[in-house]
Amino acid sequence: MARKIFISVLGTGFYEPCKYTKGSFVSSNTRFIQQATLEYLKVNNNWTTRNADDEVIDRIIILLTNGAKGVNWDKSISKRLNHKTGQEEDYVGLEQVLLDMNLPCPVEAIDIPDGKNEEEMWAIFNAVYETLRPNDELYFDLTHSYRYLPMLVLVLSNYAKFLKGVKVKHISYGNYEARDIASNKAPLMDILPLTMLQDWTFAAGDLIRNGNIEKLQELKEDNALIPMLREKSKKNIDKRLAEEHLDNYIKSLKDFLDDMKLCLGPNILSGVTITRVTDCYEQVSDEFEQVIAPIPPIIDKIQGSLLRFESTDTMHPESIQNGYEAAKWCYDHQLYQQAATILDENITTDFCLRLGADERDFEQRKASNALLRWGKYQERDWEKCSEGINERAQNSVSSFIVQEFIKLMRWDVVWLHNECRNKYNHASMNQETEGMLTPADIEKLGRIILKILARTR
Repeated sequence: MARKIFISVLGTGFYEPCKYTKGSFVSSNTRFIQQATLEYLKVNNNWTTRNADDEVIDRIIILLTNGAKGVNWDKSISKRLNHKTGQEEDYVGLEQVLLDMNLPCPVEAIDIPDGKNEEEMWAIFNAVYETLRPNDELYFDLTHSYRYLPMLVLVLSNYAKFLKGVKVKHISYGNYEARDIASNKAPLMDILPLTMLQDWTFAAGDLIRNGNIEKLQELKEDNALIPMLREKSKKNIDKRLAEEHLDNYIKSLKDFLDDMKLCLGPNILSGVTITRVTDCYEQVSDEFEQVIAPIPPIIDKIQGSLLRFESTDTMHPESIQNGYEAAKWCYDHQLYQQAATILDENITTDFCLRLGADERDFEQRKASNALLRWGKYQERDWEKCSEGINERAQNSVSSFIVQEFIKLMRWDVVWLHNECRNKYNHASMNQETEGMLTPADIEKLGRIILKILARTR
């Protein structure tokens, strides 16, 4: 099991006692948010993760400046001057408070500098980072994180996610200033949705820019949103359906990307996968609006990158257009081999339909492609096709639609098939050095895609 790590900064303020609340939870009357948060996390019940030697490896880490250590930490503290009243009051340091809680895991106090300059800022960053191990589960309390430390924690958590595979499970803030004076209760605020929003932003950006869905899948598999969906179930959200819709949306996006990466032409042309994406998007968007309002615009941004694709039932110009759009989508996402393959095959499909040939028949596709590249009908190319198809193709060649298509596409197809796609598919192994695929060829592929789209849209 992953090690659980609670991290909190102890400040120097004179903390007044109150009770912290979240939902039905009410903490003990305490001066220290750390005690309240550990009670909320049910550390005494749940934090007993052990290693192979049966040693508890969970940790509670308190970050201390010299000033905080002297006035708020040391277990020898029994009195402290309240500067507001000018009176000395009974005051127990946090070290003793945590000892009295009989916590099931060790408490570690780590010295940090005051953070007065950049050197001290990086010293704090490194001190926290060095406490972490691969795959730790992090629980942060930001209540007394002075100055820039909240930002430092957010940046550090992303840094540790990347380098050590840690998972941020909890971030909270005890809002003493917002307490109810009559009951002396203050809210314990959940800050985790902010980091979740950041994670979704990065994951969506990775999908839109690079066609990678792995980060979105990881977010779903981590079930990070599920507790919030359950918490919001009282607001007319069916938690089971919400979880199912979220899962379906991620899966449908994955299927769409697989169509592109695997060059699944029939799925691309029919738009069957993009239809599922759209249906799932509409189901999940409203539910997110009620859970974390800033997330729907991120989902809208993902959906906006797919607007060019249409759902079609039969093979017609709109379905052919999906193929051209798919070639551009692949090119924009650096899937250059897929872009060349899809474009080449889609042009052949388009030409088959104009000739009246069966685009699903291998021999007819091959013959149609040869006709397009040669620019004229050659009987030998059609020998393996039925006689009726031969005559139909021969008669269609002279039509304006076919001749115009040959005129517009022929030389692009010749280059695309011979100079680009073949070099890619054979890794340029059958070419002399000067004939190998180059970055200039990739740029030319992009120009051809744009040119063809301009003709067909």
